[in-house]
Amino acid sequence: MVAQALRQRKEFGGLRPADPTRDMGQVAALIEEAFAGNLTRQGREALRELKTMSHFGPFLWLLDRTSPEFHETFRGFVWVEEGSIVGNVSVGRADPYSLRWLISNVAVRPDYQGRGIAHHLVQAAIDLAREHGGKWTVLQVHTDNVPACRLYQNLGFEQIAALTELRLERVRPVAFAPAKCPSAGLRRAFGVSTQSNAQSSRSGQGFVLRRRGYSEWLKEYELALAATSTETQWLKRVRDDSFMAGLDQRLSKWLSNLITGRKEHRLAVEEGDRFIATLTVQASRWRGDHGLELMVHPDHRGQLEEMLVTKALSILGGYPERGVSVTHPAEHQEAIEALRLCGFVEKRTLAQMRLALRGD
Repeated sequence: MVAQALRQRKEFGGLRPADPTRDMGQVAALIEEAFAGNLTRQGREALRELKTMSHFGPFLWLLDRTSPEFHETFRGFVWVEEGSIVGNVSVGRADPYSLRWLISNVAVRPDYQGRGIAHHLVQAAIDLAREHGGKWTVLQVHTDNVPACRLYQNLGFEQIAALTELRLERVRPVAFAPAKCPSAGLRRAFGVSTQSNAQSSRSGQGFVLRRRGYSEWLKEYELALAATSTETQWLKRVRDDSFMAGLDQRLSKWLSNLITGRKEHRLAVEEGDRFIATLTVQASRWRGDHGLELMVHPDHRGQLEEMLVTKALSILGGYPERGVSVTHPAEHQEAIEALRLCGFVEKRTLAQMRLALRGD
């Protein structure tokens, strides 16, 4: 009887809730196999933590039963074949009392793909969120992962925003491009009429980049409200306190940059009493990529992007030759095109998708 029960348990196959006590090691190995080439720094750190924690089985059992936060973090489902985990999905609330549920770590071993396992895993996650009163489920997917995108679309998910990651391998000399109307080529690329060149040229003249101070945070915040799409703000609200930096925060940033050998350049383009564009350049003296961020008011897109990107590269020309990394909203195609013209190569685009669970 005992031998038969053990054999049946070993031969169990299909979907079941994840059990951190016994599954964490296999889940970590599966995630590493599925996402090794696409993990961010934070993702790699989380994977290392997952591997480390997998060695503390009894402690995990206790945590799972006594810590709601731990239980929420590691909630999900696995798919088992021949006693081994071949598929995984994680699901949990975005915040402790949120009506939004996040679906992540959807992974199936390559030799088991194409069998509908991912569909069953994601559907189980959706059903769990709905059973617990969730209103929305949200997930991320790389747009070049065609099978995954098709799966989520078939389940009813809609794309609401996307971020494109680009990289320049080495800073190269580039001529600074002052603000101007879009070139004819860019106009054609973006479907803009070329019949009003004179008027557009006049509207693009006279813009100047200048240093922006921390005391001007309100102008930056108002620009962010205008430049961030409604869908993106649904995902993550633009908060004024993200732009306010007190003396203690500025001192902390200064010390951090001093220790890491980084320097931040903060610039803005002003029209009247408002910002219509900002540029932030993170230059690295010692190690790691340089970075840059830019925002452009929708009314001035196509006029300022080349100026911002070429200014950033001219600043970085005074630092060690390193790569430059940028993550930018995919819908701002004028900025993506300006980066490409300066040698940046698109690495990937990460789409944000959502599914309504309730009709109210």
